Amino acid sequence: MPRAAPLARLRRLAGLALLWPGLLAGADSLPRAAPSRPSAPAVETPPSAVRPPVRRIGRVDHVALLDVARALGLQFTAADQGRSGTLKGPGVSAAFEAESREATLNGLRLFLGDPVALAGGVLCLSRVDFERSVAPVLRPGFGLDPRPAPKVIVLDAGHGGHDPGRVNAPLKINEKTLTLDVARRARRLLEAEGFKVVLTRESDTFIALPQRAAASNLVQADAFVSIHFNALPQDARTSGVEVYTFPPRGQRSANSWGPGAKEDAEQHASPVHRVDGWSALLAHSLHSRLVGDLKASDRGRKLMHLAVLRPLQAPGVLVECGFLTSEAEARRIATPEYRQQLAAALAAGIRDYARAVGSVRRAPRASSPSSR
Repeated sequence: MPRAAPLARLRRLAGLALLWPGLLAGADSLPRAAPSRPSAPAVETPPSAVRPPVRRIGRVDHVALLDVARALGLQFTAADQGRSGTLKGPGVSAAFEAESREATLNGLRLFLGDPVALAGGVLCLSRVDFERSVAPVLRPGFGLDPRPAPKVIVLDAGHGGHDPGRVNAPLKINEKTLTLDVARRARRLLEAEGFKVVLTRESDTFIALPQRAAASNLVQADAFVSIHFNALPQDARTSGVEVYTFPPRGQRSANSWGPGAKEDAEQHASPVHRVDGWSALLAHSLHSRLVGDLKASDRGRKLMHLAVLRPLQAPGVLVECGFLTSEAEARRIATPEYRQQLAAALAAGIRDYARAVGSVRRAPRASSPSSR
């Protein structure tokens, strides 16, 4: 991203100060670590990490799941005449099926950016999915530049002001009010654990999507979580949580795979691409808590070209915490008790992510992962 001219940058900061009173005044007091922002638009796997051999299948680079297992120190087992396979190791597991984008990662649904391929009887994962989505969860830190221990968390309450978001008229609830309530509750929990938490909005005000990301970049956030609620018109039964990250360069949004949908892969780099792997780990940590702690239906971790995530310089995730169109789920969401549980799950997921990042920073960086 080109550096703004001094005058333009001052105007931008002044605008942010008007939107978030006290944000700039408190910025110097925020705990800071040396930023880890490589000059390249996308993170490359350092040579100290063992790469599985790459094979070209069609127009996409792939890696064999057997080679993935060797690189990550896991066991690979094939089934169904080689059309499906699992990776397993201490405390981790993954399951894949040929010609499918849906996988299971540590018991959670994951929608890959590319279908799993079967070539010459060999089950293969796209190289991008391996590097940016799967390996960061099965072996945190694998092939990624280290991150500072997370201290500054930005919580983004979706919608606001003239934009109510989703509305449930019979229950008299709307998304903008619910997201702010959950964000405030999560902030209290995180601050009690020593995190510095910044909300992109403190009241019922409208904040443009790029400005939400700009606020995160301004305070040098270590993680960004945008909080939302879902809806499906004319559907009172569908419920559950979804977690979104920005697609890596060259991959499509999850909804672009539907019948008649337009292919939307982007070949240019966006700022958030620099931390794809860490965003995947943050998303998985939140996903695990939302599904496990709330016993919510798992609608998967997915990719989406979201404007609020694109400009981020820190790992970022958007979470859909439930459906306001679901009769049963909306009634739960309408209660303060359930929103407190939602906030607790989000805070726990962020804490799990911070713990994982910290363990990577403490662990010695092996040049050759053991294989089994």
